[in-house]
Amino acid sequence: MKQINYILILLLLCCITACNDWLEVAPQAEKEESEMFEKEAGFRNVLIGAYIRMKSNNLYGEDLTYGSIEMLAQHWTNTDDLGKYLKAYNYEQGDVETKINSFYGNLYKVIADVNGLLNNIDARKEVFEGNNYEIIKGEALAIRAFCHFDVLRLFGPVPTNLSEGTILPYVTTVSIVPNHLVSYNDFTTKLLADLNEAERCLEANDPILTASIKELSTLEVAQDDNFLCDRQMRMNYYAVCALKARVQLWLGNKSEALKYAQKVIDAKDPNGNAVFRLGTTTDCANGDLIFSSEHIFNLNVYNLSDSKISAANTFYTNSTTLKYFWASGTTDIRR
Repeated sequence: MKQINYILILLLLCCITACNDWLEVAPQAEKEESEMFEKEAGFRNVLIGAYIRMKSNNLYGEDLTYGSIEMLAQHWTNTDDLGKYLKAYNYEQGDVETKINSFYGNLYKVIADVNGLLNNIDARKEVFEGNNYEIIKGEALAIRAFCHFDVLRLFGPVPTNLSEGTILPYVTTVSIVPNHLVSYNDFTTKLLADLNEAERCLEANDPILTASIKELSTLEVAQDDNFLCDRQMRMNYYAVCALKARVQLWLGNKSEALKYAQKVIDAKDPNGNAVFRLGTTTDCANGDLIFSSEHIFNLNVYNLSDSKISAANTFYTNSTTLKYFWASGTTDIRR
């Protein structure tokens, strides 16, 4: 009997020791997050990851640019079965419901990406070099605002038809606790707050204000750091101004919208040249068929030729259909 008691005591001691060891192990997600944000490189990687997610087919790589959203807007005539249901606003059809859920869910996934960054960045200022803390924080805030604004436009009420009550969540933290819906006024207040802070972060720190677009394509001007190159492909200072103009116009604040639109229109580089201008025939002759001089912010989707747009291009650029886009004798160089 004594022997059995000794064995039980030993087993109990082993269990207690094992429990103590288990309690001392940090949860995996917590450990990964703390390790991720130990260095500036971790913040960079999370930010770039958010941009990459934005390029997915379920978001701006297709659906929210030339795909499903254009079907909802009645802009395509030749569509598949899903397109026909979307054009008919048949929101209860299974494929349509799945597609629209993907817009909503993936926009909030991008928001979750940048929230993880934003929830850690202020406590880790010391890991950043130069102005990178302000640049990365400003871009992340702008992405959060950009995605929330599209959530509002797609799923919220229009400003001319508001009602009492809550509408959508404006998410600023990463949590397993469901986010509460907020009112339209609370949502738009938070949206403008993010944009105001993004503008503050970038207006004195963004390289796009101190070098030309051409110069920013070189590593020398970007301090030998390709993370700071090609600011038109990122949520730069002018992209924030343009987004503020769109939001203010949506809210009906025309004077504020004009003020921020004018910041983009009047933008000059250090050489006195317009930062943004309309494309020209010279650009076409030089092979710049996307008119990069017009880009305020862009997402590069490298495999567009592999997607459905290639079929659309084949149809809509043949000579018998060009007349539906441009009148004969047009001077529009895009023809």
